Amino acid sequence: MQLNPKARTRRNKTKAKGWQCAEIVLNVLADLFSFDIKDYFDETKEDTTSKALAPLSDDVKRTLDDISHRMEASSLDSLVVDCGPIRTRLHEVQALIPDELADVLTPAVYLKQQQFKLEKAKLRLAERRERKDIEATIQANRQLVHEEKAKLDQLSEGPIKSNIDRLEARKIELLAQLQECNTELDMEHKKLADLPQAVEEQKARLKSAIKNVADMTKSLKVIPGTDAQDAQAIEEVEQIRQRAISAIQRYLSQ
Repeated sequence: MQLNPKARTRRNKTKAKGWQCAEIVLNVLADLFSFDIKDYFDETKEDTTSKALAPLSDDVKRTLDDISHRMEASSLDSLVVDCGPIRTRLHEVQALIPDELADVLTPAVYLKQQQFKLEKAKLRLAERRERKDIEATIQANRQLVHEEKAKLDQLSEGPIKSNIDRLEARKIELLAQLQECNTELDMEHKKLADLPQAVEEQKARLKSAIKNVADMTKSLKVIPGTDAQDAQAIEEVEQIRQRAISAIQRYLSQ
């Protein structure tokens, strides 16, 4: 029996509209994933009307329960690296579950797209901890710089020259004690002679301490964002997994 032309026209329009909707969905998903999803996305061949909410079969429930257990048993780090087995299990029942549940589960089995976000957040947290350690070391070395500078300030000519003047005066007054005075005088002259070398050595130690602080200061990384923002990023990824698990449990309990 031939179709009424008007009925055929309405059916063709409905089919065309379904294909257009499927094409839009396909384009959106293509932007989300780094691989060609056409081999795995069969929406364009299906009726575009939503699946009716029907009781899940025991086989489907067992598969969903397996997916839930796998997600709970796997860490975020492992899930963002490889969700393949879980994704395969979802593909087995994707056509048999409500669209609402499929919409929640699909992002959870493509968590690899969140790998960069998760790793960068954890890296920034680690770098901030490292930065705090370096800053603490810098503060400790600042104190060392002050101590070395204080030692340098103590190495001045004033006290030594005053001692020489005092001893010269004593030499005139105490000729009887000339030998003892000359011995002390020679010692003070030696201190004065050694002073430039001592000053240079102390300056070198001071420069080394300052350079050490400067090098560590240069090594400080500029880390964008805050701990709270990256903790939120990790929480957002975790929420994807939790929503998937909750959705499965909700449908399993029906």
